[in-house]
Amino acid sequence: MRGTQRLLLAAVFLSGAAEAQHPIIDVHVHASLPTMNGPIPSSMCVPLVPSLPAPTTAKAWPMQLMGATRNPTCDDPIPTPETPRKMLKAVIKELERNNAVGILSGPPGLVNEWKAAAPDRFIKSLQLNVVRDPYSAEQAREFFKDGGFLVLGEVSNQYVGVSPENEKMMPYWAMAEEMNIPVQIHMGSGPPGAAALYPDYRVAHGNPLLLEPVLAKHPGLRISIMHMAEGFNDELVMMLWTYPQLYVDIGGIMWGKGTNYFYGQLRDLVNAGYANRLMFGADAMNWPGLISKSIEIMDGADFLTPEQKQDIFFNNAVRFFGLDERDMRRRALGNRL
Repeated sequence: MRGTQRLLLAAVFLSGAAEAQHPIIDVHVHASLPTMNGPIPSSMCVPLVPSLPAPTTAKAWPMQLMGATRNPTCDDPIPTPETPRKMLKAVIKELERNNAVGILSGPPGLVNEWKAAAPDRFIKSLQLNVVRDPYSAEQAREFFKDGGFLVLGEVSNQYVGVSPENEKMMPYWAMAEEMNIPVQIHMGSGPPGAAALYPDYRVAHGNPLLLEPVLAKHPGLRISIMHMAEGFNDELVMMLWTYPQLYVDIGGIMWGKGTNYFYGQLRDLVNAGYANRLMFGADAMNWPGLISKSIEIMDGADFLTPEQKQDIFFNNAVRFFGLDERDMRRRALGNRL
């Protein structure tokens, strides 16, 4: 009996060790300052929406939301690190403990700084908001010429009222297609009460159908639709059916709303047959602990097979971004390989 018990314990240990060796690519990491979403101290409850106060007016909402992050009501809020240096160290620690590499977007200077601090943990992505960011498409091209930046994104034009087919975006789409640069674009939900925080934000600009004229003109583009284009599931399924170069980043939805709501959205896409085109993203912003929390929620999706989970956590991102699988495994697992 003791011998059998030892064998069972060994099997459990080896199974757990093997599971711990699974690599992850978090396709939605932000090079953030602590004040990215308001002054500190700031903490996030998970799920977020049930912890928020009932809104009064749009004008009052920004202060209500800020109050909720300054005085969280849950027992285990996820805090924002106090300084930029602590923020960087916390994100690196989260990636290391989860065997993860992050697709990192943010101000180019800050992205370069984070990359230099942990070269194997980050893949550089060039953020783009055509109102905020000072580089033209031709200037953006220079970021990609030497291979330093590999991705264009997060394209966050939804916040400034610019839809994907807007003429301002056409030179960037053309540049990305010509240089074979994968693109990540924000579509779907923003923060709660987005229009009260960003007056030009429009829900309608998150509809993935708006990508159709772009893809018709630039069929060589690879586009990742971020945030699952939440709210437009039927449209998303039709676009995935029609355009094989589209993938989906599930970032932020797992912790923003109720877990069962997220599972329902995820299950719909999996039941439609698209588990091989979904990619894990935490979208932790200035709350690094959301990386581990997002992985925990994904692991709890018991309707996914182990193979589907590993596709979503790793394999699909390797394929979409055109990465070297062995190199990504080495970088993710580090000395645990």
